[in-house]
Amino acid sequence: MLTFGDLIRRNGLNWGDKDAFVEMDRRRNWREFHARTDALGHAMRRLGVTAGDRVAVLSTDRIEVAETFGACMKVGCVRIGLNPRLAPPEIAALVADCSPAVIFAHRDHLPLIDRTARAAVPTPDVRGEMRVIEFGSLSSEYEKLIFAESDQPELVQTPHPIAMIAYTTGSTGLPKGAVYPHGAFLQSILYTALLEGIDPSSRWLHVMPAAGAPLMHMIRNLFHAAATVIVGPWSAEQALLLIERERTTNVVLVPTMLNALLESSMIGRTDMSSMRLFGYGGSPLPPKTLKEAMRVFARPFLQMFGTTELMGMSMMLFPSDHELGITARPEILASAGKSLPFVDVKLVDENGGPLPSGETGELIVRSDTSFSGYWNAPEKSAEVVKGGWIYTGDMASIDETGYVYLRDRVKFRINTGGYSVFPTEIENALAEHPAVNEVAVVGLPDERCGERIHAVVSIVSGRTVTSDELREFCRDRIAAFKIPESIEVWATIPKGPTGKIQKRAVIEHYTAKPGSRLHDE
Repeated sequence: MLTFGDLIRRNGLNWGDKDAFVEMDRRRNWREFHARTDALGHAMRRLGVTAGDRVAVLSTDRIEVAETFGACMKVGCVRIGLNPRLAPPEIAALVADCSPAVIFAHRDHLPLIDRTARAAVPTPDVRGEMRVIEFGSLSSEYEKLIFAESDQPELVQTPHPIAMIAYTTGSTGLPKGAVYPHGAFLQSILYTALLEGIDPSSRWLHVMPAAGAPLMHMIRNLFHAAATVIVGPWSAEQALLLIERERTTNVVLVPTMLNALLESSMIGRTDMSSMRLFGYGGSPLPPKTLKEAMRVFARPFLQMFGTTELMGMSMMLFPSDHELGITARPEILASAGKSLPFVDVKLVDENGGPLPSGETGELIVRSDTSFSGYWNAPEKSAEVVKGGWIYTGDMASIDETGYVYLRDRVKFRINTGGYSVFPTEIENALAEHPAVNEVAVVGLPDERCGERIHAVVSIVSGRTVTSDELREFCRDRIAAFKIPESIEVWATIPKGPTGKIQKRAVIEHYTAKPGSRLHDE
C-alpha cells in the first residue's frame, strides 16, 4: 500500500530543491522536509514511541504541524491535532480520551498544557509521565532532537492502519474522535487534489486550522510535490501579501475569510494574477456574496461540502456549475453541488426509507474514503454508521439533476466562521449560571460568518442577570468562538407536547422577520 511516508520520500529524492512548505520568512524544500521528518521519527523511537501510539500536536498552523504529521506517518503513530482555541477543560477532555504518548506544543501554548492537559492524561508514557516537546525556536527541544538524529540512516517506515484521529464535538457536547484509516485518508486527499487540479506547479495557500480534518488542505502538496504556503493566524492582508509574493495558485476559504478579502483595502492593488482557483466551504455562503467574489476575483470558483466523518469532501459545485448558475440556473448557486464520483448520497425519511428527488430528508453518504468509527465510542459509531451509510444529521433535498440543497440541521448544528458548533455544549455552560432557568441556543443567518450563535434564556424567579454577565460567565467554560454573540431573556421558551424545547420555534421567531432567512435559496 502506498503511504504518506512513501510520498514524502519520493518527493525528497525526486523534487529535492522544490519548495515544500513556506511560512512567513521560513522555507523547507522537499529534501529538507524528508530529512527532518526522518530525524524526528528516529527521535520519537528513541523516546520509546512506537507504531500505534497516539501523538498530539498543539499549535496554530506552522511548518512543524506538517513535519510532525510526516514523522508520525513514517513511525506509524496516530496523529491527533489539538486546537489551541479550545478552553483548557476542552483540551483536557480530548487528551484524556486519546492518551497521547507525546504532545508536541508550540511555546505560545505551553500554558494550556501546564494548566490542564498534563494532569488529565490517564496513561503516561514509558518514563511514568507524559512527554511534552516544545517547538517554536531554534533552541527548542524539538530542534535539538532533530539535530541529534540528523546523521542517522534513512528511517525504516512502519506504517499503521490508522493515520489520525480528528476530533469533532458531538451533539451531547462530548468530544468524539473520528478515526481516519491510513489508506482511505490518503485516497481521499488524492481524489480531492486531482479534482482541484493540483499539479507540480501548484502553490497552495493554506488558511484553514489544521487541528482536525482541514489538515488535508495543508498536505495536499504531497501529491505532485506541490508547495504549501501557510498564512498562519488569519489575516486578509497577510493572505493577499502572500498571494502576491509567493505567486500562489489555489486556496480554500470559509465565508468569513472571503468577506474579509473583499473588504480589504489591499484588494485593488495586489497582484493576484497567479491565482487559478478559489475554493470555499465550511458554512453557507449567500449567493449575493458569491457573485460579488466571482466578479472581483474573476477566477474559477469551487464549492466543497464535507464532514469530519467523511474525511473531507463528498460534494462539489464545480467552476462550470458556477458559470451555469450565473447564466441560466441561479438556484444552483445555493446548492452544495453534486456528489463526487467516489461518493454515493441519498435521502431517507425518519424511518430510514429512501426518498425521491424533490423530497426533504436526512442526507446519508457512503464512500470508501470515510472514517472507520469514533475512537473509544462504539455506541456513538453505531448511531452514525448504519449498513455502511453515514448519517450526516443534515436535512437536504436533491433536485432532478442531482444538485443537493441543504435545508436544515437535524441536530441544529451551527456553522460559524468555518467551525461546527453544537448548541448543547453552550447550553450546558449557560445552565450552570445560578440565575438561568432554561436555555436554548440556535444559529441565525449572518452575512459574514454564515451563522451566528444566539441564545435565549429564561431566568429563575427573583434573580436578574444581563447578557454581558452571561457571556463573561461562558469564557472559562467554552472556547471563545462558541460564546453566543447575542443573548436575550424570554419569559418562557416554547415547548412541544412532551415538554421538549422547540428550537425551530425560536429560530422562526427571528427568521420570520422581513429580510431574514435561514438559508439564502
